[in-house]
Amino acid sequence: MQLLSQLNDDFDFRVLPRKLNLGCGFDIRPDYLNIDLHEVHNPDLVADVTRLGKLPPDFYEEILASDILEHLPRSDTRRALVHWNRLLKMGGILRLRVPSILGLADLLQSPEMQSLDDQEHLVKCLFGTQAYTGDFHCTAFTEVVLREYLAQCGYGQIAIVIKDRWLFDVTAVKEKNVSPRDIEDYSDLLEIEDDAAFIEASFRQILGRAPDGGGKSYFLEGLSSGRIQRGMIHVTMLDSDEYLRRKNKKK
Repeated sequence: MQLLSQLNDDFDFRVLPRKLNLGCGFDIRPDYLNIDLHEVHNPDLVADVTRLGKLPPDFYEEILASDILEHLPRSDTRRALVHWNRLLKMGGILRLRVPSILGLADLLQSPEMQSLDDQEHLVKCLFGTQAYTGDFHCTAFTEVVLREYLAQCGYGQIAIVIKDRWLFDVTAVKEKNVSPRDIEDYSDLLEIEDDAAFIEASFRQILGRAPDGGGKSYFLEGLSSGRIQRGMIHVTMLDSDEYLRRKNKKK
């Protein structure tokens, strides 16, 4: 398949496979649209697997995302799952492979894994090889976390098996459509260029009101000085008592 450097609005994706292999690396699979951020892997499409908005919604039969979620910031896990939910047709299958933090902890304590080489290998499994940009692990998972996140993001019929004592192989089926707002995802606001407009929109979308003068000034100063980042503003708002009261009032 010819390498696609970008997603063109007029490209006919109906002629391409209806299965996606996200973050494929060198694991190029036939009958899949192989997508990776790095052109050196020679994927079918070079793209960020969390920004595939130009791919058609409710279209794909299967999404394979092996060893991907742990490379994303912890707060982006559900956002990625919802983004992939959008791409899958109803009844489509999501296949994941992610590290089990409890499995790795057990291995680190296992008597047969106490050599320096084994311990260093397991630490690498936990934190990534860190050999190149993006090859860092930002999070890990337990079965409780996986099941809850998948259910929140519209997936059911969840099957989780352990591989090599420290990896979860996961299969789940899309059972309903879920929007980013359903999981408190306001990342679209991050695309607003002007800081003041971003803060205004964030207050109105998250807290349901106009920003107070003190709050707006504080956030503006923090952004201009580089002391805080935009995502931190959203975390502060979502963790606030004001937001929790508003959220509970809606129930």
